[in-house]
Amino acid sequence: MKYQQNGQLDVAAKFYKLFLSAAPNQTDALNNLGVCLIELDRPYEAISILSDALEHNALDPELLNNLGNALQKSMQIEEAVAKFELALKIQPNNVTILLNLSKNLLRLGDYYKALEHLKKARNLDPTNLSVALVDSLALPVVYKSQEEIVTVRKRLESKLDEMECRTWKILDPMATVGQTNYFLAYQGSNDKEIQKRIAEIYLKSCPDLGFVADHCVSNQKVKKKRVKIGFVSTYLGNHTIGKLFRGLIKGLDLKKFEIILFHLGSDRRAKDEDLDALSRYVDDFALVPSQYSKGREIIANYEVDILYYMDIGMEPLGYFLAFSRLAPIQCVTWGHPVTTGIPNIDYFISWKINEPHDAKSHYSEELILFKGFSTNYSPPDFESLEYDRGEFGLNADENLYVCPQSLFKFHPSFDPILVDILCSDDRARIIILDGQQKNWGQLLKNRFSLFDPALTNRITILPRLGGTDYLRLMKLADVILDTPVFCGGNSTLEALAAGKIVVTLPGNFMRGRLTSGIYIQLGLEDLIPNSPEAYVKLAVLLATDANERAKQAWRIKKRWPLIFNNTDTIQSHEKFFMKAWAEVKNQH
Repeated sequence: MKYQQNGQLDVAAKFYKLFLSAAPNQTDALNNLGVCLIELDRPYEAISILSDALEHNALDPELLNNLGNALQKSMQIEEAVAKFELALKIQPNNVTILLNLSKNLLRLGDYYKALEHLKKARNLDPTNLSVALVDSLALPVVYKSQEEIVTVRKRLESKLDEMECRTWKILDPMATVGQTNYFLAYQGSNDKEIQKRIAEIYLKSCPDLGFVADHCVSNQKVKKKRVKIGFVSTYLGNHTIGKLFRGLIKGLDLKKFEIILFHLGSDRRAKDEDLDALSRYVDDFALVPSQYSKGREIIANYEVDILYYMDIGMEPLGYFLAFSRLAPIQCVTWGHPVTTGIPNIDYFISWKINEPHDAKSHYSEELILFKGFSTNYSPPDFESLEYDRGEFGLNADENLYVCPQSLFKFHPSFDPILVDILCSDDRARIIILDGQQKNWGQLLKNRFSLFDPALTNRITILPRLGGTDYLRLMKLADVILDTPVFCGGNSTLEALAAGKIVVTLPGNFMRGRLTSGIYIQLGLEDLIPNSPEAYVKLAVLLATDANERAKQAWRIKKRWPLIFNNTDTIQSHEKFFMKAWAEVKNQH
């Protein structure tokens, strides 16, 4: 217990295992070992240990709660909910269990049930900031209607008003809150003020978040041959973020820059070839554990000049680390394309082709707008893929409109567009992929049920597809539909590489303008509709007219070099890094 309390989790785990070799059924030791393993980012081991413990004490609420936490960390959310619900039956007024259950219900998309448990938890412990924050920031995954978005947003703002009127204290928001307000960006509004308010609440409640590393305040001048840059992400392996940003990292001039890759979470290089290859390319690869204070210490010890976050807001550790000043220059970019609201993030890196005219009003950071293209992207190879509609249960005589976006991107304003497509093309079949959680697809089906079933029966939600199957489906499409409000990025580039045309409708914010930015880069602005009606017209034309599809696919393919393996982003970043670092040095 002493080693565990002091944060020496590896040592504690070894002692627990040694003890259990002599007393294998000792429940407390099994429980404590399970907790250690969860904090060490080894949830599958924790699941095995805690499951063994429950065989000896099946109704222990602490064991059930910890097993739920391990299942959550391994993304087995439905199984986690079942354990938390059983624990809650045993201890119905346990605030910790209520909180954990609520967070997992929110992940499942069971918004209103989660709110009921959060209300009870707040009544039981009104001063608990973790509960108050989760309750205040709670959001649906898939909305029932546009009216619900307005109601939910007003609730959030009202809850923040309440929180700002009180004094709160929290020691470690990573450990106790452990989530971000990721889903806010999908409502389709300017989130700048809300993001700033949330960040201010965290900083006032936990001043330690604003930690400043020693090398960021030192006036000592150190001669360096290279500027030291740290890139921070959980997702730089086989993931959308990795596909979009690895080309930048690998393209930087190693004579000018020393590159550190800070990988958040457990080491996945043995299972992820892309992450392994990138780790061997950079100067150093550092694992940053999910224990916030230890992770912060690891990054600070590298004394980097520039810290570059790829995707703040996609997961909690990166979000909370960003509150600290761990480098003299701290940037974020469009991996999660919304402002952070965090004072210690200096710059948001974006591109002119992707931003509206009033973009500066959307960011708490100083907005840096590069010319040229945003990603050095290597397209997947479609040449060797075999594909057949029958394998997916699809009819060869239908016109396939594939929308491969995550279900939380399906803003209710998109529904009438889909219905108009079905009305305009009686052979249309719209294909959607199911969500990370099974319930998400059901929530979307419930929303579609408000329309004429004779139409919406021609919307098919396929099971989630990975790797090659996903690319094969893309190749089968007659046309790709982009989601307005929050559009595709990587999926658009994949579709264009497959020779498909993506029909998009530019939104009011960068997160809805990535696809239209690609068309601007291609010099094909005529493929950007300017209204929902124009979106439907273009989609139906492309799906029903093979000659038009071939014509537009040929135009795009001719221009592939403008978007694939384009080094503009490398050159833009290098110039910015050198200029920003020169300005910092001149200040000392």
